[in-house]
Amino acid sequence: MVIWQRLMGSVLSIFKRKPKPIISIIGTTGVGKSDLGVYLAETVNGEIINADSMQMYKGLPEITNKQPINERHGIVHHVINHVNWDEEYHIHRFQKECFKAIKRIHKKGKIPILVGGTHYYLQSVLFLNKTVDSGDSPDEFKKKLLTEDQKKILSTSSPEQLHNLLVKYDPVVAMKFHPHDVRRIKRALEIYYRTGNTANQIYLDQQKQQKFHSRLRYNTLFLWVYSKKDVLEPRLDKRVDKMMNSGALRELTELYDYYCSLPEPKPKMDQGCFQVIGFKEFMPYLTSNRKHVLLDTSQEDVLKDELFVKCCNQMKLRTKQYAKKQVKWIKNTLIPDLSSEAEHNWCHFGKIYVVDATDLSLWSKNVKQRAQVIVEQFLKNKKVKESVPQIPESLADANLIREKKEAFDRSKWVYHTCDHCLDKDGKPLVFVGDQYQIHLKSKKHRRAINKGKRKREYEAWLNNKEAASHQNKIENSTKDT
Repeated sequence: MVIWQRLMGSVLSIFKRKPKPIISIIGTTGVGKSDLGVYLAETVNGEIINADSMQMYKGLPEITNKQPINERHGIVHHVINHVNWDEEYHIHRFQKECFKAIKRIHKKGKIPILVGGTHYYLQSVLFLNKTVDSGDSPDEFKKKLLTEDQKKILSTSSPEQLHNLLVKYDPVVAMKFHPHDVRRIKRALEIYYRTGNTANQIYLDQQKQQKFHSRLRYNTLFLWVYSKKDVLEPRLDKRVDKMMNSGALRELTELYDYYCSLPEPKPKMDQGCFQVIGFKEFMPYLTSNRKHVLLDTSQEDVLKDELFVKCCNQMKLRTKQYAKKQVKWIKNTLIPDLSSEAEHNWCHFGKIYVVDATDLSLWSKNVKQRAQVIVEQFLKNKKVKESVPQIPESLADANLIREKKEAFDRSKWVYHTCDHCLDKDGKPLVFVGDQYQIHLKSKKHRRAINKGKRKREYEAWLNNKEAASHQNKIENSTKDT
């Protein structure tokens, strides 16, 4: 029966009217997604929809990495630079604005090109049922008000208390989240409070609905702009330096002054525009009495400031960590989600094609020309010829696209503690799923093991020494008597 239903779903998908095309350009920060987006928009008569959550906010062009107006070549950009600093942008608002922009672009006979690294925003628009709620529209979901007690629990409870509460109501999903992942834990609790259903049950219901139909809303082509890590990371470091030379420090100071003007309690660093990479990292510098002095100091002297350099290095580290997280999301979430499209004969396409942005001297050939061939075939034939590989030969050994479906593997919904490695509060570190095995092989874990071993050996030596000293005292005492 299940096989028959799946077969019929595929047959119906084939004869169903094809949804309109859309192109999604994905990849890490600093690989040139915006440049490729503008080039393709010029080539295929498209318009850009921004999918970077920080670029929604007004101003701050340097620290949010907005593409300069002159580099956009007159291409219309939607959902960008329109949110006030006192607003907190959220995924449901993005969906609403993005759907409106897509409809408007299609109506003009143009191609929507989504560009940005906030990948879960993209996912919520391109896939059906990827935001976990009751199944209601966002507005209907919000109308189901929280009680005052529920609001108090969500706003005042510690991360540990919130996680324990989720374990009580939704133990399966609680094992999926890190105990300190407060945002996602709160979201799961809010779903339970508003709907009476657990996020786990809603996941299962959505899976049943998606088994017999394509998950994609549109006829979608994904272009993954990729650069090898050993080349990308120095490039990201240089980009941070360039940002500082181009006014990022002044923007951070402006944002900090606004932050200080807000009443207590101050917003958290993981809320609104304050999430931007650089603000938290430069907080030690911004709270010092040197920030306004250095704004009027020569660039050379600023770069010699020890605290400034330390904060700058933290910003570079955070940027590289974010890039690593973006790649992980593509490989472990997006690609497995798209693998099921094969069961529906790729009726809404949904394949990922990688372009190699490692060597910038080969940008025209490896990125622009390859992407143009892929896009033109996709728009003409609703697919890309088999002769065009999804991964270029230059990245064949990078292990980027795996066919095995792992995104909803419940065996990985479990967290582990490492008693050898402690956090800043002296508590054992916690890891979710595969991260535990990765940690066990890490230098940090080996150092902790060796440190513990040396400590135990020292304590054993000290105990033996004390025991020997005590024995000598007894023997000497016996001789004296």
